[in-house]
Amino acid sequence: MLLTKVDGAIMGPISKLMGFIFNALYNLFFGMGITSLAFSIIVFTVLIRLIMFPLSVKMTRSSKIQSYLQPEFQKIQKKYKGKKDQESMLAQQRETQELQKKYGIKMTSGCATSLIQFPIFIALYNVMQNIPAYVTKIHDLYEPIAKEIIGANGSYGFMSTFASDNKIQRISSTITQYATAGDATPSTSNVNAVIDVVSKCGTELINKINDGLHLNLLVDYKSNFEAINKANDFIFRINLTETPGWHISTLMLIPIASFVFQLLAMLVQPKNSTGDATQDAQMKSMRTMMFIMPLFSFWLTVNVPAGLGLYWATSALISFLITFFTNIYYNHVDMEKIVEKARLKAEIANAKRSASGKVSLTERLTAAATGESAREESVKKQQNLKSYSNVNLKNYKSDSSYDPSVIDEDVDGRGDNFMNNNNVKKGSLTDRANAVWHYNHKGE
Repeated sequence: MLLTKVDGAIMGPISKLMGFIFNALYNLFFGMGITSLAFSIIVFTVLIRLIMFPLSVKMTRSSKIQSYLQPEFQKIQKKYKGKKDQESMLAQQRETQELQKKYGIKMTSGCATSLIQFPIFIALYNVMQNIPAYVTKIHDLYEPIAKEIIGANGSYGFMSTFASDNKIQRISSTITQYATAGDATPSTSNVNAVIDVVSKCGTELINKINDGLHLNLLVDYKSNFEAINKANDFIFRINLTETPGWHISTLMLIPIASFVFQLLAMLVQPKNSTGDATQDAQMKSMRTMMFIMPLFSFWLTVNVPAGLGLYWATSALISFLITFFTNIYYNHVDMEKIVEKARLKAEIANAKRSASGKVSLTERLTAAATGESAREESVKKQQNLKSYSNVNLKNYKSDSSYDPSVIDEDVDGRGDNFMNNNNVKKGSLTDRANAVWHYNHKGE
């Protein structure tokens, strides 16, 4: 077992998965003659962001729809303006939520990307903290060096003291077990224990090992150390295994880049208001926290290995580019069509949910505040959904123009008669939404 692989029930499997993907990428590029870990980190980051791309687009789309519907949110705000009693405030909140539900707007979608990234970041941190434990080709470069150390007289006691004195604390317990056993055989566990110490050492500490064990590692394994340094090398001679720290060096370029890209990503995020005081306060608080992120990114990347900082900075840059170009796209498309599709999809989803009898957490909380049952709250929400038909949706007949006299004539459930529109394609999203509308009104 490689000693610094995380074995936790949650982060253990995620770290191993990230290590497996990273190792596969490195082996692929190594075969192409690209030996730098930096290239694998950048491609790995792009891959992760591509996986999360639909979520990022969905978040921006939801924000754009809400921005388009601002007049409707403002109507609700004006309706309850100056009313501070609990009943009015709850009613305003309920109507705001129902307008959002009508068009499938989710206020919490912006947190999803960050929440998904966090375990990936922690997992990659575990990988970057001990590259040889996860990347086989780097491990193979260290293996003969470790075996040479193990074969030296008294190496197990020396390495334990060395790890403790030089504050290589994360792996000192395992190297101590190796030392306590007094086993000088080059077994897998012993080799890995020594690799974990040596991989944390620069030239100065390697010389200490040389002097303490009377070895000549830097000469005997010169080609190995050169290959290791080449793998860890990035632009401006940045070593990806080193931590920038709070001193001026080329390593500080990564924290600075992380700060700038994270700030740009925050600045291009859409800023909307709902008219509901509670939700707007929450959104304001979230935006404040978002602008703290650049500072947090700088602090974080100063205190972690440069390879992990490179992942964080690259991720922030990609996030900025995705949001920037997505904003441009939505600023040049027909938002009428976008909003129409969102409404029709939400109509179908809400109808299915209503038919299943499920009660959401929001409905339970609102019911507790108003003293109504959760089911009554759910029914009230479904009734409220019918009150918002404010957008000029081209192929959809709103509730305000509903005529019960035509319902009995429609026997196939497609809504063709009450649609009075022969351009609707059978089986299309609009056709299905009209069928849902017909189902909801059939007993009226």
